[in-house]
Amino acid sequence: MQRGDEARLALIDAAVQEASRIGLASVTLAPVAQRAGWSKGGLLRHFPTKESLQLAVVHRASELFRERVLLPALSAPPGGPRLREIFHRWLAFVVKTGYEGGCPLNAARLEFDDQPGEVRDAVASAWREWLQYLERLAAKAIEQKEIRAELSPRQAAMLIVGLVGACDNAMRLLDDRTAVRDAERAFEALFNH
Repeated sequence: MQRGDEARLALIDAAVQEASRIGLASVTLAPVAQRAGWSKGGLLRHFPTKESLQLAVVHRASELFRERVLLPALSAPPGGPRLREIFHRWLAFVVKTGYEGGCPLNAARLEFDDQPGEVRDAVASAWREWLQYLERLAAKAIEQKEIRAELSPRQAAMLIVGLVGACDNAMRLLDDRTAVRDAERAFEALFNH
């Protein structure tokens, strides 16, 4: 990576941290520049608008999620074993994202759900891609009779996303120390034992 690329990545990572703390919709250029140790003018050379910075945050947060949750889980066989690996890695990511306020994409789905524009489209695209992947894994698990047959792949994927979201909410908002254990138990109820 060249020096200019490293500097740009440092700016984006500072923006991801800021989005985690205050929400993607509230990210502004000046605090990100300050966090990264840059001038606002220096930041503007890389990201001329708030929206361009927000889009970079969505792409970087998606990339980090893939690196920490999806890619390590690919070593597990498709279907139930990979779904389990993804779920446990996802919960671990929720617990220890490395971000001050949790995963910015989790909050962004709520912040931008009714806000038309490129940022909403990017957030929706990231979530759509993730849900479709979970549905394919759930379909494989159902085909292999690992998940209860009365669930469709879509329903299984929605339950998984819902469990992770509920766990994140219970931990962050309600300071519920049993949230991870409860989410894991509920997740295991999806499977035929």
